Amino acid sequence: MTELKDIEGAEFTASDDEIDQAIEEAADDLGMAPEKVEEEVAYILDSGTGRANNEGVAGAAASDNEDTNNDPRLEALEMYKLRQEL
Repeated sequence: MTELKDIEGAEFTASDDEIDQAIEEAADDLGMAPEKVEEEVAYILDSGTGRANNEGVAGAAASDNEDTNNDPRLEALEMYKLRQEL
């Protein structure tokens, strides 16, 4: 399983601790295992076959997004949460 902290290809601004905390919070919010959430989000960014990738997610906001520290991994996590909540 690819971990979000292992993905390369964009300038990441969030620390590993911020990533871990965001995964835990998302998993709690969604009632899912943190490992499953991380696996799904990592696949979105790492596969290149999904509808999102590092560069695409990084450009998801028109301006600075303080909630995600402008980090594509946190942006993808937020997008995944929204999709699961729909």
